[in-house]
Amino acid sequence: MTTPDMPLLYKRKYTDGDEVSFSDLQEAYRMAANLVAKGGDDYLPIFERLDKEMQERQYKETMKARALEVAKHFSKNNPTNSV
Repeated sequence: MTTPDMPLLYKRKYTDGDEVSFSDLQEAYRMAANLVAKGGDDYLPIFERLDKEMQERQYKETMKARALEVAKHFSKNNPTNSV
C-alpha cells in the first residue's frame, strides 16, 4: 500500500505588512463582485471591504500625483528652493 502524496500547500504572495499590488487588489475586487452576484449577500462584507480598499488606494494615488505636480511646479518656478 502506497502513501498518498502530500497536498501542495498554499504559499502566500504577501507577508504581513506588505502592500498588495493594485492589479491584485482589482482582481480580488472583481472576484468579490462575482461572489456577491452569484452567491448573494453572504459575500457582501468581503466586497465592502475591498471596495473601501480600492477607494483608499485610488485616493492615495490621486494625492501622490497631485503632490508630484505641485513639487514639479514649484521646483520649475523657484529652482533654489528645492527640498
